[in-house]
Amino acid sequence: MSKINLLAATIIITLLNSCGFHAPYKNSAMNASIASSRHNAFADELQKRFNQDMPQTLVVQVGAENQNQRTASYTSSNEASSYTLSLSVPIKVFNQHKKLLLSQTFSANTYLNKMGASQADRLQIEEGYQQLRHLIIRQLLRKLSKLNEN
Repeated sequence: MSKINLLAATIIITLLNSCGFHAPYKNSAMNASIASSRHNAFADELQKRFNQDMPQTLVVQVGAENQNQRTASYTSSNEASSYTLSLSVPIKVFNQHKKLLLSQTFSANTYLNKMGASQADRLQIEEGYQQLRHLIIRQLLRKLSKLNEN
């Protein structure tokens, strides 16, 4: 019986890893000072990913988010049936000596089917932008970890 449980657990873990599922992690190897305008959701989310107990080795300047929602397809009655959401965020990274290490605009896109209710559509769009933020943060953290190695 225990061999079956072990086999089932191994299969489940393998499937979860192969589909890209990973538990959220905190980038424990570095800390950075985040500079941005007020009420920047991207900067707030990014700040959570750093280890605040470590000394700050980088300064990350986060520009204003650029959210874009476009209608991707229409129904036969000429109403929108799906959207393409895109999010772009300009990022500049400096070291402790104010030397520019990275200047790049990170962007990501997603495709959403329209739901019937307007409230559900708004929630789905908000969730879409939140997922795009997380995707861009993962891209940025990979770049920062490479910069931190050097």
